[in-house]
Amino acid sequence: MRVLQVIDDMGLNSGVSSMLLNYYRYIDHDKVNFDFMVYNTVSDDVKEYCKRNHSRIYEVGPLSGKTVLNGTLYKKVEGVMKRYAKKYDVIHGHESNTAFIYMKLAKKYGINHRIIHSHNAKGADGMVKKVRNFILNHYGLKYVTDYCACSKKAAKYLYGTTNHVNIINNAIDINKFQFQPEVRNRMRKKLGVEDMFVVGHVGRFAPQKNHEYIIDVFWKFHQKVQNSKLVLIGDGELMEAIKQKVHVLHLDDAVLFEGVQNNVHEYMQAMDVFVLPSMYEGLPVVCVEAQAAGLTCVVSKEVTREIKITKNVKFIGIDNKCPVLRSAVQSNQKNQKDINDWVQTLIKIREKKNVDSRKLCADKVAKKGFDIREQSKKLENYYIKLSNHMKC
Repeated sequence: MRVLQVIDDMGLNSGVSSMLLNYYRYIDHDKVNFDFMVYNTVSDDVKEYCKRNHSRIYEVGPLSGKTVLNGTLYKKVEGVMKRYAKKYDVIHGHESNTAFIYMKLAKKYGINHRIIHSHNAKGADGMVKKVRNFILNHYGLKYVTDYCACSKKAAKYLYGTTNHVNIINNAIDINKFQFQPEVRNRMRKKLGVEDMFVVGHVGRFAPQKNHEYIIDVFWKFHQKVQNSKLVLIGDGELMEAIKQKVHVLHLDDAVLFEGVQNNVHEYMQAMDVFVLPSMYEGLPVVCVEAQAAGLTCVVSKEVTREIKITKNVKFIGIDNKCPVLRSAVQSNQKNQKDINDWVQTLIKIREKKNVDSRKLCADKVAKKGFDIREQSKKLENYYIKLSNHMKC
């Protein structure tokens, strides 16, 4: 059977894309195979991988207010549905705010099982976008038959309930992330951080991920622990602004901007702690990966408690009402308290860090249901059950 996956992009810089591609790589293509309808341009290497696995990619053009309002996106999606919908038993959408387009057309052209998947626990970064997404999401749900989410919190956000929602773990390749001392030594030498305490983060440079907060925390931490480095992996619209902030705070030599990487698992070996001060998340796959790599994860209280797969997760508050790209020295009193909590937590982790125990963490993550090999079988069975139900 074939499933049509609808996603914004298939790049390395997206947690949703990483989750979906993880499942795609490990699912049994003889039983269930994926095709993809994508808004953003797909890289040649991903296209080649899909081609080898007999999967089709439909690039329907960029998602923007203009393409929605002028009907361009609708026409392109309808072109795909009109021609190919009969090939699919199931459509699985990962973009809830455009479901009113593709789910409506999927229903029109005969795809009987229409799954929407909630990946976030909050609507957007700004009030206007929140209101917009609330309206669009609930309009799109009119055409949906089945519900999935990455966590209970994400389910409650989009559906208002966890009833009749299939929770699909953001599973990973456990073996890939299991701690390996030789990889750690190689990567730390490559990065020039052999004798440093390394704070790490992986994520898009977007408001949701709160990079300015990371810089605020690290600025204070670095004053107390000068033998420290911050490693940032990812790309995005705020990267240059964050680089400028790093420069203003005289942290140029202490912060490494590594861009998008295809070996995040090796970078995590080099880190000593992972930070994630996000303003909102569903269930962040990078935090699953970091725990499998044996890292202590310091995350914001805005992140679902379901991410605490091991004991190595610490939740701390953030002041997410501060103006964007404020200076660390201009932060308000509440924010200073939060930042100090982060700094003190990092100091304690530095004092207690035990590299030798990290290898055991991968097995703990696997036992909690985050091993992609096991979870891909569950997803296969879910799709097959839907398809068989349709044929009865």
